[in-house]
Amino acid sequence: MFGFSINKARLVLHLLLCLPLLWLGYLIATQQLGADPAELLVRELGFYGACVLWGCLAMTPLRVLTEWPGWIAFRRLLGLWSFFYLTLHFSVFIMLWAGLNLAVIMDEVTQRPYIIVGLIAWLMMLPLAITSTRGFRRRLGKRWQKLHRLVYLVALLGLLHIVWVAKLEYMQPLLFAGILTAMFALRIKSRKSSPASKIPSTLA
Repeated sequence: MFGFSINKARLVLHLLLCLPLLWLGYLIATQQLGADPAELLVRELGFYGACVLWGCLAMTPLRVLTEWPGWIAFRRLLGLWSFFYLTLHFSVFIMLWAGLNLAVIMDEVTQRPYIIVGLIAWLMMLPLAITSTRGFRRRLGKRWQKLHRLVYLVALLGLLHIVWVAKLEYMQPLLFAGILTAMFALRIKSRKSSPASKIPSTLA
């Protein structure tokens, strides 16, 4: 479909996914993070992680829409980059926002239950990232596909986390919800029209 190889496309995608990190590094180096650097870093890293996760989930719908199977080759890459950004999101919250202070962390969790929702989603991503290799896929067999269907629940919990955090800012949550709904609807429609088709939707 495209005039370049999958490997070259992966390299370009890796470079593009580095850009948000480089931008945040530039803001840190030039002290342009504003009055609350920890809050900005947590928010931005979470946003980037969610965007890349949505990109990972979009690979199967794009395959269906374009009838080009090459989209699936980017799914594992996007899934792992999403896990990377969301791990940074969680780590910055623990280390910078809460200052590794257990009392502060427990207080935040008690007052803001959306943190628990986000933590559960991240914990669900952990086994998906660990088992994303071809070796694990061979060893787990059919169980691998069942395990990696957790990505749908991760996305739903992530959406709940986004909506809860946004409070009165509706535009971003609506955009994430609309895209996720469209992807789910397309996938359901595709499965109904091709019941024999089994395309794993995973981080791998």
